[in-house]
Amino acid sequence: MAGLFLDLPDERTLVSLPATVDPPQLALLCNEAIVSTLLHKALVVYVTARGNIRAVVRHAKLMGLLCHAAPGTTKDEVTLELSGPYALFRHTRIYGRALSSLVPRLAWCHSYRLEADCVLDADGDIGRLVLRSGDPITPARELPRFDSKVEERFARAFSKLARDWDVVREPIAVPVGEVLMFPDFELRHSATGERWLLEIVGYWTPEYIARKLAMIRGAQIKRMIVCIDEERRCTDGDLESVGTVVRYRRKVDPLAVVAIVDPLLFAKLQGGGPT
Repeated sequence: MAGLFLDLPDERTLVSLPATVDPPQLALLCNEAIVSTLLHKALVVYVTARGNIRAVVRHAKLMGLLCHAAPGTTKDEVTLELSGPYALFRHTRIYGRALSSLVPRLAWCHSYRLEADCVLDADGDIGRLVLRSGDPITPARELPRFDSKVEERFARAFSKLARDWDVVREPIAVPVGEVLMFPDFELRHSATGERWLLEIVGYWTPEYIARKLAMIRGAQIKRMIVCIDEERRCTDGDLESVGTVVRYRRKVDPLAVVAIVDPLLFAKLQGGGPT
C-alpha cells in the first residue's frame, strides 16, 4: 500500500544520485531537461549552423522532423526551420522528444544558434528560447550509416530487385528555389546514367508535403520521389494523389519505386519474365 500513489507527482520518492554522476554531469542533465521541456512547447524552431550541418539534417530526417533547410548568409552556413510540437495536432509528445534529441547533435557544428518560440502557459504567452555555440550541452554520439531501418531495408531490397540501378546514399544537397533539399538516395541507372532522387519523410502534414512538392515542381526537378509514412501523419486532411509520392507503412515497397523509375523493368517483374 505504501506505493499506491507513487504515480502522482507529489507522491514520488526522491532517491540518491548514482555515484557515477558528479556535479558537472548533473548540471548538464538539468540543462538538457530545461531545454527539452521548452522544446516540447515550441511552435517553431529556427537553427542557423555552420560546419557538420549535414549530420544535423540527417538527424532531423532520422527522427522524422518537419524541417526545411535553406542557405545562410555566408557560404558555409545553413538555416533550418522546424515545426514545433504545438504546431501539430497528433504525435505531439513523441514529436517533442524527437525535436529535443536534435540539440545534442548541434554540439558537433562549428557554430550554431537555435531560437524557438515556445508557449509558456495556459494563456498562450510566447517566450523565446535561445541556444548558442559554447552553451553547456552534451554532444550526441556519431550517427550510424543509415538513418533508419526503413532506409536500410529499402536500399538492400531495391538493389536486389533492380540490379541495373546504383543506390547512392546521401547525394549532394539540391537547391530548390530558396531552400536546400537533402535527399536520402540517388538512384542512378548504370547503363543510361538516368538519375532519380528519393527522399523518405517521417512526420508530415498535407500542407508540409504540398509545400515540398510545390518547391520541387518550381525548381523543375522532374525525377524526384517522396516517400511518406502513413503512420506519421500529424494533422487531418488528405493529400491529393501525385505520381511521385509513394505511401508506405513500416517499409517502402521497392517495387512501387521501380514502377516509377523503370516501367519496363516493372512490367517484366510483374509478368515474371527475364529481367
